[in-house]
Amino acid sequence: MLTQHSGHEEYHLGIHYGHNATVAVVKDGRLIFCQSEERLNRIKNSTGFPEQTLEYVYEAVCSPDEVMSATLFQESIFGYLTLKAHNFKPFQYGYFLSPDAPGGRSLLPPEIYWRLSQWRARQVKERNPVLAREAAAYFSRELRLSEDRIHLVKHHLSHAYSAVPNIAHRDDVLIFTLDGSGDYVSATVSRWQGGKLSLLQRTDHRNSIGYVYSAVTSLMGMKSGEHEFKVMGLAPYAKAGYYRQLVERLNHLLWIDDAGQWVARFPPTVLLRELEKIFRFQRFDNIAGAVQQFTEELVQSWALYWVNQTGVRDIAVAGGVFMNVKASQRLLSCAEIRSMFVVPSAADESTAIGAAFYASHRFMPEIPLQPLRDLYLGRDYSDEEIAAFLQRGDISARYGITRPDTIDGVVARLIADNQVVARFSGAMEFGARALGNRSILANPSSFQTVELINAAIKSRDFWMPFTPSILEEDMGRYIVGHERIHAPYMCITFDTTAEARRDLPAAIHPRDHTARPQCVIQDWNPGYHRLISEFKRLTGIGAVLNTSFNLHGEPNVCSPADAIHTLDESGLKYLALGPYLLQKRESAA
Repeated sequence: MLTQHSGHEEYHLGIHYGHNATVAVVKDGRLIFCQSEERLNRIKNSTGFPEQTLEYVYEAVCSPDEVMSATLFQESIFGYLTLKAHNFKPFQYGYFLSPDAPGGRSLLPPEIYWRLSQWRARQVKERNPVLAREAAAYFSRELRLSEDRIHLVKHHLSHAYSAVPNIAHRDDVLIFTLDGSGDYVSATVSRWQGGKLSLLQRTDHRNSIGYVYSAVTSLMGMKSGEHEFKVMGLAPYAKAGYYRQLVERLNHLLWIDDAGQWVARFPPTVLLRELEKIFRFQRFDNIAGAVQQFTEELVQSWALYWVNQTGVRDIAVAGGVFMNVKASQRLLSCAEIRSMFVVPSAADESTAIGAAFYASHRFMPEIPLQPLRDLYLGRDYSDEEIAAFLQRGDISARYGITRPDTIDGVVARLIADNQVVARFSGAMEFGARALGNRSILANPSSFQTVELINAAIKSRDFWMPFTPSILEEDMGRYIVGHERIHAPYMCITFDTTAEARRDLPAAIHPRDHTARPQCVIQDWNPGYHRLISEFKRLTGIGAVLNTSFNLHGEPNVCSPADAIHTLDESGLKYLALGPYLLQKRESAA
């Protein structure tokens, strides 16, 4: 449990209230807290004002009186109107235009319909002073702050600032942001030079690669805004000879022009209709392969245009499209790019981080922004809180409970014996990737564990790969090219070595043998590093299989109660809950 702060400290809050609503807190230029609302209200990708998370911040991190600024992740009134349309209640996010969307059946030509709809949105709603006052009053009430302490930042500027602390020490860096849409923009290129950020390019959301990828996700029967990673995971199973002609057809929908700008042939209102024409009667794997190859090629062309145009070879990337770890790998492989930073959990949840850093830099420019380190930035539970929880209810009737001398050593031995163990330890990690503190761990050399996790625990799609947590000192054994980028956040893939394919077959992609690793740094997580080191002593393997600790369709666990719920509803037998080991009793299995 974080302790209450007092005194005259100045805190900057970043607030994201779109899909996967999140609160971030920056103090003295350092990110000290970041957590998404889904972890508390248990609604996957929860959209709506993050009221429970904010309440926790005010109880455990800082009081409203200590908040110097609260910055919202966008300027547009659109987000507020979405909250209002849902009666200000949280809901599960999902989007894309259906074939029957108004723009798809309008009697007006698609481009005329699009232009009229955008004019109405931007001129009538965005400039409505009544709505603006209404929204300001709402956010003031929710934040418990006067309106003069509440600020707005452009959506893509918040994305860009989520990268700034980690590149601020460099003299000249390009920052690329890319997503579906935010403040009617889908992409920007900015230049960080001399401690200042300048905008080089902005793309209207009419020309959005994010819209294309999400539309294809919908066409494949998955949830757009959530399951794009499944399309990416499926893509390596396709053969280029079968899908290449589909890529050529996609190139007529969206391209990079001679000025390095994204250009779409059709407005988004008819995009789904046009994609259906391209993909009709095509196999599912070829569709996935085509949209992934198309995305990688366009992202590479766009980035290299600006690298070559400016001569700046150091880059950073942010925004939901850069959750596509294979596209980031493609960029890193380019000889023209010298270094790259990928914002962890780069989708809209990270705009809370960028908004808080933006405000800190704006209002306290004399305080340097500190680079992100580990992401263990969320709710913590003390050993005493866990012990008190285990005394409640009938937990001991369902689980044998022990407190071994070294819980991490016990877990390592269980994994070495091909058992699957859930680990709940310390502060919860921020973001979409489990980084050891709320993780399910297994032996990466055994495919039997993959089958168990998929069938009895996670109900994962059969084609999706698992990922490895690798000791920092063993990265060179398993990962090709890791020297070019710091990789502790599971936000980029790499090719793997022959030794990885021998030792980690269950934790790499079975088709293309890439891995999305977590480089485990001892100073950042001593207990997790100790666990993997003991597993290495027992097996010779310097990594473990790591997947998020949750049931399919649910957020990652936050509390001990969430952990027990996941055990009760799955085939998991073992849980390391703080210093305690829980083992499911046979009668309860």
